[in-house]
Amino acid sequence: MSPELIVAIGLAVVALGAGLVRAFQTVQDARGRVDKLIKSRITQIERIRKAARTSLVLKRAIKEAEKRKTATEIEVEEATASLQTANDIDHRLFVLDDRRTKADQNWIATLGHPTYAQAVSPNALPEAVESWRRGRRFLVYALDAGKAREKIVARYPERLGYHVIGISQQPPPKSKNTMI
Repeated sequence: MSPELIVAIGLAVVALGAGLVRAFQTVQDARGRVDKLIKSRITQIERIRKAARTSLVLKRAIKEAEKRKTATEIEVEEATASLQTANDIDHRLFVLDDRRTKADQNWIATLGHPTYAQAVSPNALPEAVESWRRGRRFLVYALDAGKAREKIVARYPERLGYHVIGISQQPPPKSKNTMI
């Protein structure tokens, strides 16, 4: 074989070897980049999962907060209505006196005075005049309805224009602090 042919084959083998080395390096670089991208993707997926879990927890917390808000708004509306009812002139309850015995019962006496402004107090507020016209409710402690009427008439005599509209028995309060 001729030396030129051997040199040509040698150069071809060297060029082929250099090409293969370069190809292996390119493959190694590509594998490194692929591994790096896979790790980056796994990290990104974990961040997305963590954000999704946090989002789910926050969504549940928002739903619970909205339920509490709705329940609180309903309670506020009920309390406001109850307060308005309690402050309404027709729902007021005046206590005639605080003296009572163990045998006394609670009575609600409704007392009216249609001409309160003219007969008793010409400078009375319109609300007071109206409440006397419709009838004011008094809590009276007495043995029976007759005794309750006597106590009311003694304090607010009929000769001055007051009249008893009605008397009904009231059950005792359910609180622990009753004075019996």
